[in-house]
Amino acid sequence: MVEGEANRTRASRVDEITVVMGELSTFVADSIEFYFSELARGTIAEGAVFRFQKLEARAVCSNCGFQFRPQNAIFTCPDCSSPFFELKQGRELFIESIDVSGAQFPRSEGVELQ
Repeated sequence: MVEGEANRTRASRVDEITVVMGELSTFVADSIEFYFSELARGTIAEGAVFRFQKLEARAVCSNCGFQFRPQNAIFTCPDCSSPFFELKQGRELFIESIDVSGAQFPRSEGVELQ
């Protein structure tokens, strides 16, 4: 995905990748960096630096509607103690941005500078 986006803009190098990771996701930043460095070897993404941003978990109680941040291994609503809730965010994993060098955007996608 990273290499595809970099190639689309005709970038010469991928400098930095910012990844957003929910605090309840099961992904491990060190593992992502390790596997990426192995897969990126010999590509324009080799040597790219990772930045990880944590996204707080958010839940809504199915019983009383109270919104809260789950913080323990066993979640219950802090307002009514119900164990039933809907997790609104906290398990995400996505690329927020890819910083590249030497990009050449086609005219239709570029930003005009005056």
